[in-house]
Amino acid sequence: MLHIDRRKEILNTIMSKGSVKVASLSEKYGVGEATIRRDLKYLAEEYGITLSYGGAFRKEKINYQTTSEMDIYKKRTQNIEEKRFIAQKAAKLIKNGDTIALNSGSTVELMLDYLENIKDINLITLSLSAALKASTISGITVYMPGGKLRSFSGAFYGKKANEFLKSFNIDKAFIGVMAVSIDKGITHGAFEEIEINQTIHEISRKRYLMADYSKFDKVSLTKMIDLNVFDGFVLDDKVPEIYREYCKSNGIEMI
Repeated sequence: MLHIDRRKEILNTIMSKGSVKVASLSEKYGVGEATIRRDLKYLAEEYGITLSYGGAFRKEKINYQTTSEMDIYKKRTQNIEEKRFIAQKAAKLIKNGDTIALNSGSTVELMLDYLENIKDINLITLSLSAALKASTISGITVYMPGGKLRSFSGAFYGKKANEFLKSFNIDKAFIGVMAVSIDKGITHGAFEEIEINQTIHEISRKRYLMADYSKFDKVSLTKMIDLNVFDGFVLDDKVPEIYREYCKSNGIEMI
């Protein structure tokens, strides 16, 4: 393993577990303890971890909060300024000729308010309300999966919807989420929506996480996607610093 990859793994371990021991890392990676100490010294200088006798640790302790799903109507009233800020930045990533995917959620839906000048894109979305809104914008061709509509979130899901999605090649996927944490990744409160969101991730060339500050350091019912699969995080200015460090260490663009 290259030292760059080893240091990346060590940093992610510190972020998720809180601390590491030199001896354990030496055994795990099959390198001398002196090499591990150099790795930790580098990470301390670049990412602000704290060195200790025999290891290193993260300065702040993350206390994750459990969160439950909120219906789509309530979501539209929460942190609206931050969501619009994120949506406007995400919309700038879309170019004419793109095929894009939106899952369901209030933040991704707001992107459509900033696409008035688009002349030619294909939009695949799980969201009924996003599809209706996009259908009024000239230059957007809308595709929707069939399947079952979950009224609580306004999203389609199920076997037929999954099969429909897999027939597309997506340039850019914009994924709104309800809970983000370093060690659990993206978690979601509705088990039935997990598979179809994973399918969007699998068929997309580039994947962008869209989440305001209130979604971070939260966990929900079940795992959806790992954090390190994203090409970019579209964030507001209030997101905890540790997630910005995570982006830097994993080569994820901060937008």
